[in-house]
Amino acid sequence: MEINAVIPEKQKNHQWKRAAFVFSGLGLVAANAFYGLSSYIVWRATHPKKLALGKKPADYQLESEEVAFQSTDGLTLKGWWMPVKNSDKAIIFSHAYGLNRYNMPFPVFDLVKIFQSQGYSVLLYDFRNAGESEGNVTTMALKEQLDLLGAIDFVKKEKGAEELILIGWSMGASTSLLVGGASKDVKGIIADSPFASLDTYVLDSFQYWTKLPKFVGQLSTYLTRLNFHGFAPHKVKPIEVMKTVKDKKILIIHAKDDPAISCKESERMKEICDGIDLWQPKKGGHIEAYRLNKEEYEARILSYLKSLD
Repeated sequence: MEINAVIPEKQKNHQWKRAAFVFSGLGLVAANAFYGLSSYIVWRATHPKKLALGKKPADYQLESEEVAFQSTDGLTLKGWWMPVKNSDKAIIFSHAYGLNRYNMPFPVFDLVKIFQSQGYSVLLYDFRNAGESEGNVTTMALKEQLDLLGAIDFVKKEKGAEELILIGWSMGASTSLLVGGASKDVKGIIADSPFASLDTYVLDSFQYWTKLPKFVGQLSTYLTRLNFHGFAPHKVKPIEVMKTVKDKKILIIHAKDDPAISCKESERMKEICDGIDLWQPKKGGHIEAYRLNKEEYEARILSYLKSLD
């Protein structure tokens, strides 16, 4: 004889409430875990390890002066001023993310000599939280704009530069476009491997840098609008500045095989700004175009400088 158990209604409701409590608890744990993971990813991104400088200009028979100046929000930044006598022209080098004024994947002082041969004094400096400069947070071209503005003030007011151009790589390239595109003090810009918009770039490159699924990057990108650790990629959009640029010549260099920042980022900016000359070498990786295409890179630079006269 089969006997069917009858569960009282109150007991059924209690079971449902307990299940809902368990699932809501698990959801809360998962949400907290994801929030923690996102925060950790952003913290790591904004706190890259500082690299030592390595060699100095004197090691390459180059005259230089150790200099210090202020970012426009008051941080002390360090650099090398490498002058050309009786010249009022200058160029400011802005390095890539996680690197510094010397540690770049190409012979930086060879490039200094090219600019000096054309009468340009050179300022190499460390962004905040890099090299010998103050600061403990890297914001990927957000507050770095304040560093570059400080460098421009220093070169113009302290060194008497009248004609000023900017050159940068990766994060430094995007910073140069943001600042130089909006500044009347800047005559020209050379940008090697920039991103057009940090929020879309972070999402597109998330798997490359973290090896995590893309949906994690999508949610993390949304959470960064809360400005974790000062990281606000939705506020860093060189492409928006490029839309407003008029009567300024810009050279963008971006290798077709760049695995870190897609060359499509530069192509997007080229489409909306007539002043951009885009060179896309087939080989160059990420900010290695000078090392891999040295002669043509130098020829392109020299041709660009002549176009500014």
